[in-house]
Amino acid sequence: MRFSELSPEARRYIWYHTLVSPALIIWYALPFYLLKTGYSVLEVGLLFTTVQLLGIPLTLWLGRVFTRIDMRKGLMTIDLLGSISSLLYYLAYGPLAPIMVVAGGLIDEASSTLYFLYPAYERIIYPEDRMKEALAWHLRLPELAIIASYPVMGYILGYVCCEPQCFRMLFLFFAIYELVLIPYIYYYFKPVVLEEEAGEEGEDTSLRDYWRRYKYYIIADVLFITAWTLAPGLALVYYVVEWLKGNMLHIALIEATISTATLTGTWITDRIGDSKAFKALQAGTIITIAGLALMISTKVFPLVLVAAYILRIGDTLVFVFRRTWLYSIMARSEASKVSAALSSIRRAIRVAGPTITGALALLDPRAPYIACLLLLASTIPVYKMASRKS
Repeated sequence: MRFSELSPEARRYIWYHTLVSPALIIWYALPFYLLKTGYSVLEVGLLFTTVQLLGIPLTLWLGRVFTRIDMRKGLMTIDLLGSISSLLYYLAYGPLAPIMVVAGGLIDEASSTLYFLYPAYERIIYPEDRMKEALAWHLRLPELAIIASYPVMGYILGYVCCEPQCFRMLFLFFAIYELVLIPYIYYYFKPVVLEEEAGEEGEDTSLRDYWRRYKYYIIADVLFITAWTLAPGLALVYYVVEWLKGNMLHIALIEATISTATLTGTWITDRIGDSKAFKALQAGTIITIAGLALMISTKVFPLVLVAAYILRIGDTLVFVFRRTWLYSIMARSEASKVSAALSSIRRAIRVAGPTITGALALLDPRAPYIACLLLLASTIPVYKMASRKS
């Protein structure tokens, strides 16, 4: 499927994700900045866990709100809150640094409570009969933006301007940048109010029926999210700093390699039929595990890049076919409610993640990735069982 064959609404939405992708480097720049200014990996993990814990109650309530409100307002709110959080990270220096980091993290957490709107919105605007191809484009263009921007920012922060002040200026730049994206959403996104979509009747569905349809997806999702919760940006930053003795350029090159692998992964997904979705999920998981195994067994940076490339190819297969699996069982009318419920489950799982990551990393910088590998392996039997029931 060519990009031009997508609807204008879908193309504009994908361009938005392409524009916002460079700002995601903050996920790595913030923990790197905190480690650089004297915090231990466990202290950083505790800060992030505090943020996660204080942000739990919002998501399910917001899911109900945005079944009745134009979803564009929620998407615009994400960027507004992201801008405010980046501004607070810019102000995080001196004795007030922990307070500003927690405040910025809470604002960012409030923003992330609305992330369930992304899959809900995609469920509406992407073509139902070409969902896999649309999701492939959804990955490709943003990853190209990362490939182009991350090495440049990583080189600047790693060699040209390495002081904490340079990281703070990066936060300020993206605080302004995200504000610019708000008018783009307002003028170019299709208005969507889920209760009006698709003419589907809003009949009540019992929890038993939801569990019957979603149980294997929920079990696999819990295992998958728990796995990657133990290997967030903090884990990568500490792995690079302590295990590889690297800097922000090394982190940026790993992420650019991951983005390059995503392009390869989407090319592979185009050649796998939907009837082989569960086999693709199992194969993708095995490939990811192989990449992680290589990553934790070497200190040679080029081999780490190879490992990152391998694991991301597998993870791309898993992303596309997990999302396709979800959309195949999720009705349009329940997209916001179900996405919000899944998001609430994921948020509960992630609460203790940063602290556990910090504690594991103190034992060994590779330990979070070892735990991630073991949990990902446990999803394979779930995919097998789901394939027999589908």
